[in-house]
Amino acid sequence: MNLSIKISVLAILQLLAIRTLADEPPRLDAAVADPSAPLTFIAYGDTRFTQRDGVANAVARRALVARMASENPAAIFIGGDLVYEGSNPEDYETYKTETAAWSQAKIPIFPALGNHEFRGCDKDLSPCLVNWWRAAAPSGVRSFRWYSVTIGPKVLVLVLDSDSSLKPGSEQRSWFEQQITHAGSQVEFVLVVLHYPPVRDPIFPRAKDEKEIARYLSKHTHSLHARTVVVGSHIHNYERFRRDDVTYLVSGGGGAKPVPVLRLFGELSKLDTAVNFHYIRFRLEGGDLQGTMVRFDPNRPAGTAWTEPDRFEVKARDSLPTRKNGEP
Repeated sequence: MNLSIKISVLAILQLLAIRTLADEPPRLDAAVADPSAPLTFIAYGDTRFTQRDGVANAVARRALVARMASENPAAIFIGGDLVYEGSNPEDYETYKTETAAWSQAKIPIFPALGNHEFRGCDKDLSPCLVNWWRAAAPSGVRSFRWYSVTIGPKVLVLVLDSDSSLKPGSEQRSWFEQQITHAGSQVEFVLVVLHYPPVRDPIFPRAKDEKEIARYLSKHTHSLHARTVVVGSHIHNYERFRRDDVTYLVSGGGGAKPVPVLRLFGELSKLDTAVNFHYIRFRLEGGDLQGTMVRFDPNRPAGTAWTEPDRFEVKARDSLPTRKNGEP
């Protein structure tokens, strides 16, 4: 056994030892100075931080990072494929270098695992997980693959690993159900962040168990106090859907090589642009969660490169008008 393998095995054993001290993934907190003030946070994915050519648009990736830093959000959530090759520590170094503005502004970053986090670890996932835990995951998450985050009293974010089982009875599914059903009366919005989007253009096949999330929410969302928004990535574009009172977003425009979508089958944004480098800005004010797709076009002059072509809102249940008997 060579030295690098010994170090990886030792690191895994240390992390597993830590996990025995904790029964379940942690609940982290993104500090909010004034809970009564408007709250801004950001979600997107498929950044593919790397020095390789041809797999990402580094100009767009860096522009998005800088723009997000200027918004000074309470948190940034990244829905997987943070790097191009999870087995390569150099890709994580690129991530750290290019997001220095986030670190300097002390913006909390909460990534989910994607398929590229495991690229290069086909026979043994351990080295890739160690790289992610060391270089990307929040310190409290080490030894876990999914976790939750609170942003003030009204927002709970569940960061899932859609490469792990989400079938009923699985460890992650049981945790997910417990988190969402016991969110607490103060929580008005639950944001679910994962890599494979549960609802998306049907020309893209299912990746694993992500549709289990949509099935669960379709059955239970009306019995939940909080409104639910789901943000997936994986498809390198932007899409927005609404199914059974749940808003589903595809936000995979963080820099990875673009993938066109058809925008049929109930897609709500109706964008007419094939390439959509972007992030989603969420702004919570009162009982209204406003979402804005912030798009960057690297082929346009600086003065016209930034647009906001899609907006939507999700209202807290307590802020909705009371319906009379018989009204739908």
